[in-house]
Amino acid sequence: MIQILIILTLFYCSSAISTYNVQSFGAKSDGKSDSTKAFLNAWGAACAATSPATIYVPQGRYLLQNAYFEGKSCKNTAITMRIDGTLVAPSDYNIIGKSGSWLRFERVTGVSIYGGTIDAQGTQLWACKKAGKACPQGATVRLMFLKGKLAE
Repeated sequence: MIQILIILTLFYCSSAISTYNVQSFGAKSDGKSDSTKAFLNAWGAACAATSPATIYVPQGRYLLQNAYFEGKSCKNTAITMRIDGTLVAPSDYNIIGKSGSWLRFERVTGVSIYGGTIDAQGTQLWACKKAGKACPQGATVRLMFLKGKLAE
């Protein structure tokens, strides 16, 4: 009986999911403070984890500048990003307009993104384009998965 409990305990410990709350990495949910570095640091921690990992985004609005979530050097192939809040682009489209992408997930394997809202704040950019002005092309959300779930 003791052997069974030990085996079950070892199995449970080895399959535990690590959770990385972006606020623990310094993200602010006020929609004004730049949380890009906190998100990228949470991504780095999840990528380095040896067991399945969840990056958790609590309720609130999180301002992100250009964020590149690169999976090429990621050791973990079981990362979930659970978003209960809103990811917000800068309101000035010129800040990210020339970069080509705002949020970029590239060469990721086994990544799933669930929930949340993505607010690219495109109203001003579309107004600029509609007026026929010389506007930047605009930035996009780029999701390039090798194996994973795009979004739910």
